[in-house]
Amino acid sequence: MIGRGRPIHKRKIAGGAGLLPNGLWTIGHGCGIVGAMKSDFLPTTRSEMTARGWDTPDIILVTADAYVDHPSFGVALVGRWLEYHGYKVAVLAQPDWQSVDAFRSLGRPRLFWGITSGCIDSRLNAYASLGNKRKEDLYSPAGKTGLRPDRPLLVYSARAREAFKGVPIILGGLEASLRRPVHYDYIEDRLKRSVLADAKADLLVHGMAETTLLEIARRLDAGKTVDQMTDIPGLAYRVVREAAVPPEAVHLPSREELEADPQRFMAFQLACQEQAAPAGKPLVQDQGPGLIVVNPPAEPMTIEQLDKLYDQPFTRMWHPKYDRQGGIPALKPVQFSITTHRGCFGGCSFCAIYFHQGKQIACRSEASILSELDTLTRHPQFHGTIQDIGGPTANMYGMVCPEARACRRMSCLFPKPCAKLPASHQRMISLLKKVIAWQRAQKKKVHIYVASGIRHDLALHSPEYLNLLAGHFVGGHLKVAPEHISPAVLDMMQKPHHESFEAFEKQFAEATEKAGKEQYLVPYFISGHPGCSPDEAVRLTEYLVQRGWRPRQVQDFVPVPLALATAMYVSSLSPKGKRIHIPRGRGEKRLQMALLQYYDKRHFKQIEAFLSCRGKHKLLAQIRRLQNP
Repeated sequence: MIGRGRPIHKRKIAGGAGLLPNGLWTIGHGCGIVGAMKSDFLPTTRSEMTARGWDTPDIILVTADAYVDHPSFGVALVGRWLEYHGYKVAVLAQPDWQSVDAFRSLGRPRLFWGITSGCIDSRLNAYASLGNKRKEDLYSPAGKTGLRPDRPLLVYSARAREAFKGVPIILGGLEASLRRPVHYDYIEDRLKRSVLADAKADLLVHGMAETTLLEIARRLDAGKTVDQMTDIPGLAYRVVREAAVPPEAVHLPSREELEADPQRFMAFQLACQEQAAPAGKPLVQDQGPGLIVVNPPAEPMTIEQLDKLYDQPFTRMWHPKYDRQGGIPALKPVQFSITTHRGCFGGCSFCAIYFHQGKQIACRSEASILSELDTLTRHPQFHGTIQDIGGPTANMYGMVCPEARACRRMSCLFPKPCAKLPASHQRMISLLKKVIAWQRAQKKKVHIYVASGIRHDLALHSPEYLNLLAGHFVGGHLKVAPEHISPAVLDMMQKPHHESFEAFEKQFAEATEKAGKEQYLVPYFISGHPGCSPDEAVRLTEYLVQRGWRPRQVQDFVPVPLALATAMYVSSLSPKGKRIHIPRGRGEKRLQMALLQYYDKRHFKQIEAFLSCRGKHKLLAQIRRLQNP
């Protein structure tokens, strides 16, 4: 039995025949992810609970993803953190939502249901930018679709409520974070209420949930009710009357008010951004009926907390029940990756990390990261490659601003770098040098890469970092994100102008030559971004043709909830309140995507018709030659 409130460090499974990372044992050997005993994982069935000596769990985490015990998967992180603090946590992954039976299979949770739609927003997971259904679900066995409902937070909440009356229901994960207030849904092309209101859940945890969920668990364990949680940071809750709203709360316009005047959506967005810091004020919004209150985000985890979190006994495998179902495709590219930090202060307008991980950089210690390297090399499936060592933006490790918790800026880099930003790469350089020393000390060759992308305008300020990166951590290609070449469009994206990318390109080439290697940049571009007219799209195509680039990393803009660019899309306004061009409708969005992929013959007729009308005959001739070499 596991005692509540008592930290758990390592455990052995009787009868094991081989040692796994962090002291876990397994029978058999190696796998296609076979060999791991079910008891190495958080229990997913009543029989697995019985093997641990449990009658009922304290907490059941319900997820629309398959269960993968890896720190890149939110349920694994939260589950292991609660387990470390002594709670009995079970996982209900991709349950059959057609009946209540699956939600009764593990028994009544003693404390609460924790419900998430998974690692990414369910709309993004199911639909492409033009609303087409995706043909693959990377977070399901063998990529199979149809294993999750269309709106998991709502459907799972209803089933959990039906299964056991009176058990608190708590929403969490990325989708809950981004859909905590009224938000735009690009599939339905309309504004929607908070998912907390629509799901009729008790609470919603936004941001990185570990500390908030642990506090909720402790209070419920002590006999408190969900009505006594309203002071917890990182929490959203429902109230019936205005009198229950904190007096300092900032009032947001309701959905009806935003629908009546879409231009107000930009002011609504900016109000959300201004308070999205630990020192911010609560937000309140009418949901008709009732109101929701959204507390400011929780403080980022400390170095010590993050070290403990990532030291938990993750098997880095999918649950064995998926072995015969083809495994989980999303695991492969991250299985042997290392997270060095959380947060990003870049503030790109099309990105919503600001509202989930926050802009404060929370780092792990060098010792913890090096210890994880040792752990990975002992994993039975490790074949000599660390796929990535980084974070949302790899070279922000160590750039911790002491004033970030109260700062109201969305971006520390746009329109120009903040004078208070500690933009030194020295902590990153120190870490990479220690990683290189560790690498050289290994008996067998270990390849280590930085694959999560870097902020090129930051890297320009540190030739030493660039030399280390190019010399040791690039496997032939390095991902960077210039996104566009137009200053006007880049301003809407809150990205540095193209001269910054060209300067980085030159310095990277010099560092690569110095290292005696042949390496290339892989640039990312976005089509159809708010503020990008067809003429701006043509200018980007002219640049790509001139450079002879055929970009494969192309993304059509998707208006995800709470991103600043989504507010532009809804309101047709820039953050400064000026009218801007918004690419809408399938015709223009397909055209802008086609112009970025000019080399693809499937797009030629569409490009030809457009460029001919524009009198761009020279560009059209160049594209024709490139398509028919």
